[in-house]
This record gives sequence, structure tokens and C-alpha cells, in this order.
Amino acid sequence: ELILGFAKGYATDVGINGENLSGGQRQQVALARALYGMPRLLVLDEPNSNLDADGERALLAVLDRLKQAKITVVMVCHKPSLLARADKLLVLKEGSVAAFGSRDQVLASVMPAKVIAMGARRERA
Repeated sequence: ELILGFAKGYATDVGINGENLSGGQRQQVALARALYGMPRLLVLDEPNSNLDADGERALLAVLDRLKQAKITVVMVCHKPSLLARADKLLVLKEGSVAAFGSRDQVLASVMPAKVIAMGARRERA
């Protein structure tokens, strides 16, 4: 809906000299472009870094739909709300693999239980 409201739609310039878009709007346009044609693999780097609460909810809904469609998503993220959508996690430390496995297994090994519980509570809110 957001993109269709722009005069140039999907062709809206999101670069430095582009339209007067917020960081979150640029991210949403870029994500919509990346999803065009339903790719089998999608790589996202901090896809929620500039999103407001509504934008993040929309992103989480998109991630859920991608999972249902069996589209592989490789995502760099730090927020627990996005980690909750992952099946597997890879943790890098100084360029080397520090942990890899199921989400719950990796989170339990690298994060205190209190932090994991806080993320789960936020996710339900």
C-alpha cells in the first residue's frame, strides 16, 4: 500500500539523491523490490533498522508469509523480535563461527535466560 501511494510506485528512487523518503520508507520500498517475483532466497541486512512499530509489524508478517512459502531468508539482525522468526542461528565472533544450530539451542548457549524471556514477552505484546 505504501509503495502504491508514491508517484513512481516501485520505481521510486530510494538512493541518497532519491525521493524525500524516511529511512523506514526506503527500507520498505527496497524490501518490496527484493520480494518481487517471489525469490527462493532472500538476504536481509538489519531489515528493521529504520522501521517504526507499524513497519516492524509489517516486516514480521512478511517474514511469516515467506516462511510459509518455504522461501529461505538469511538475515543479519540483533532484535529479539526478528530472532524469534528464525529456525537456525549463526553467531559470529571476530570473524569465526561462535555458535550454530537451532534458534533455541543457540540462544540458550549465548544469552542469559532473562534476556531471552524479555524478548519473548516483547514478541507477544
